[in-house]
Amino acid sequence: MGKHLVFVGGGHAHLAALLHLDRYVQRGHQVTLISSSAYHYYSGMGPGMLSGIYRPQEVRFHVKKLTQDRGGLFVEDRVVKIDPLNRSLILSTGEQVPYDVVSFNTGSEIPVASLIAGPLENVFPVKPVVNLFQARHSILKALPQNKLKFAIVGGGPAGVEIASNLWRLIAENNGKAQITLIGGKRLLGDFPEKVRTLVLKSFTKRGIEVIEGIYVKRIQKGTVVLSDVKSLAFDFAFIAMGIKPLPIFRDSGLPTGEDGGLLVNSYLQSVAHPGMLGGGDCISLSGRPLAKVGVYAVRQNPILLHNLLAALEGGGMQTFQPQKDYMLIFNMGDGRGILWKKTGYGMAGFLSF
Repeated sequence: MGKHLVFVGGGHAHLAALLHLDRYVQRGHQVTLISSSAYHYYSGMGPGMLSGIYRPQEVRFHVKKLTQDRGGLFVEDRVVKIDPLNRSLILSTGEQVPYDVVSFNTGSEIPVASLIAGPLENVFPVKPVVNLFQARHSILKALPQNKLKFAIVGGGPAGVEIASNLWRLIAENNGKAQITLIGGKRLLGDFPEKVRTLVLKSFTKRGIEVIEGIYVKRIQKGTVVLSDVKSLAFDFAFIAMGIKPLPIFRDSGLPTGEDGGLLVNSYLQSVAHPGMLGGGDCISLSGRPLAKVGVYAVRQNPILLHNLLAALEGGGMQTFQPQKDYMLIFNMGDGRGILWKKTGYGMAGFLSF
């Protein structure tokens, strides 16, 4: 007798399983994907979509079509709570979806409540990634009017790429702008000095200002209030800091890591509920917390594809063994990237696209 397999989120860690979803269906299982959008946007290409390097259709996967073409059911909604004892998911509409096996790939979010009291015009958290496409349209409409002021909150890779690609967007559309990045304690503070030096050199050439040693206290209409009591006026602001898993795991009383991600074992399986698995930014690997980089989600694809079937039907599970080294390339918006490979020694350098 077939069982019900539910995917929550159509992110990168789920793509192999969704691509081969017919394997589950042909064995008599019912499969459902619950996602807040018919499309999944690849965050690594988001800044390039902002500047116009990539079109939206080059950045996204049509996960609704992917699911339906292979015999699955697509539900456009959000899971707001998990009931693991009754094996049920509660949606934002109040509907309950039962499951036998469930897998989460809900990504991460930027919790903005500490900075913003409510919705503000022209303030864009960089997640969900579709926000960057919406920001592009708003900026292009405003460009002919006057010189625009941009504030980017966050001194990590996302903030660097947003500032760089804003510069490209303005330059390619003959606009004028003042771009300021508020980097907190130190721009790219967790990266080697060479990476930071290359970024600052690139920014200086293009007139992108960096503020360090100062934090953002709050964002209000047209103004960023800083920790030194000064303020920074803006026409558009981007929030690119502090990504965290969605709070649904902690709110549902499930075991989580320190960041609130679903705590999983080496099989990518909840440490408390064997019928619950997950991958990508929304999980926390027991014994080895992972950086929020996409390479791990990509490597988790075949593991989830196999282990979900094992969870449905029994059989041995495969172990996810995260690699120690990985590479990042910062899209600097000027046809060049800064490559950094995390190894025991570390390395950094420019490359041209």
